[in-house]
Amino acid sequence: MKTIHWDAGEAGCGSLAMGLKSESDKLEASDRLQVIAFSAGAPADIPAWCRITGHTLETAEHPVYVLRKQHP
Repeated sequence: MKTIHWDAGEAGCGSLAMGLKSESDKLEASDRLQVIAFSAGAPADIPAWCRITGHTLETAEHPVYVLRKQHP
């Protein structure tokens, strides 16, 4: 199991979603992605993205989020 770190900075909704997709594609099942996201929408956007994609949001303490990939 590995953890990838990604600084999304102020990336908004569309850019944030595209970045999450790109970074999560680098992971294998059960790997983690730690995201630093400062945008005001991140507290809603990241949990929504996880629900849509099936990944698990392990922690969400704005601006730090940790996701676990659930499928290849």
